[in-house]
Amino acid sequence: MAARFYFLKLEFKRAWKRMPFVAAGAVVLMLMLGSVAQTAGTIMRGEEALGRISIGVVLPEKDPMAEIAVRMLGSLDSVDSLCDFYYMEEEEANKALEQGEILGIMWVPEGMVQGIMNGTNPPVSIYLPQKGLESVVFKELTMAGARTLSAAQAGIYAGDQLLRQTGQEEKILELESELNQIYMAYSLPRIHYFKREQVSASGEVSPFVFYGISAFVLVLLLGIIPASGYLTGESKALDQKLGILGIGPLWISFARVVSLGSLLVVLGLLFGGVFVRAGYLGASWVAFVCLVFMCLAAASMALFFFECAGTLMGGVMLLSAASMVLLFLSGGMIPLIFLPDGIRQAAPWLPVSVMLECGKMAVLGQVKWKVWLHAGLYSGVFFILAAGVRKR
Repeated sequence: MAARFYFLKLEFKRAWKRMPFVAAGAVVLMLMLGSVAQTAGTIMRGEEALGRISIGVVLPEKDPMAEIAVRMLGSLDSVDSLCDFYYMEEEEANKALEQGEILGIMWVPEGMVQGIMNGTNPPVSIYLPQKGLESVVFKELTMAGARTLSAAQAGIYAGDQLLRQTGQEEKILELESELNQIYMAYSLPRIHYFKREQVSASGEVSPFVFYGISAFVLVLLLGIIPASGYLTGESKALDQKLGILGIGPLWISFARVVSLGSLLVVLGLLFGGVFVRAGYLGASWVAFVCLVFMCLAAASMALFFFECAGTLMGGVMLLSAASMVLLFLSGGMIPLIFLPDGIRQAAPWLPVSVMLECGKMAVLGQVKWKVWLHAGLYSGVFFILAAGVRKR
């Protein structure tokens, strides 16, 4: 047992001799990735993807009810938040469309309201020559309105048919009046039935913080490369001598993960102090625990990759490639919302995803035992796998 702890002490000394190289490499990486995070965050916060939808409305001359209906439609929150209706003569609307002042033209037929009430439903003609996002959204709005109207009319027709079948035709007008009031009461203020929630592709944190966490995870993984000489295998003679002393692959892997992890923790504390001073991170025990789990996971993954590669150059290449691929698949480069469904479903099971979640927990000050458990499990799994590869 004494030999094992003495070996652990020697591994700590070997690891900490690499501190200047790791720190220098991490600073360079952080500066490079920080600028990328700033740029990516600015892009994600950039201009709105959807502009205002300007529509010219041509109304029938002798139908005041049509104008009232269209104005009522335009006042709905779901429409008013996206669309601007301009009431024009047909020639004026065509000219405005040619000059690009409006996106499209909507022709309202005469007797539209009466047609809705009696079921004839005269069609509203809409012309959208452009194929942009605004045209798609306006088309969806009109289709949604048509489906809402169809549902209301179906209810009225069903009620009328029921009254006719039961011989109560005299109650049809009363039923239609009551149903119209009910549908109007539910459809006009429908915005109140939805909970407003601001959605961000970067989740609970801001885009800049999101990419800052991704950059920090990448620094933890790639920052190990300057210390790659520490992770390369020894000669068989040394392994045999260590085996005689009772120091097997499992203890060697444990000592190296803990030693390298401690080096990364100190490095993370230095960078964390910068984030604390900048106001992006609060100094708390939760942030420290998250940092420890992230560093242990990074150290165990790096050791496993180097043991698999077997050589210094192979380990560097494997660690670099695996880090970039895992970060991409975990949504660290492009938010998961923009990735295919298969990747989104697999992402939570990737080790880098757990590291990213730990980073978010550190920023938000949240305690999620499940995330810590997963981070600990991944560290243990990679450490055991590294020991297994080494024994082989």
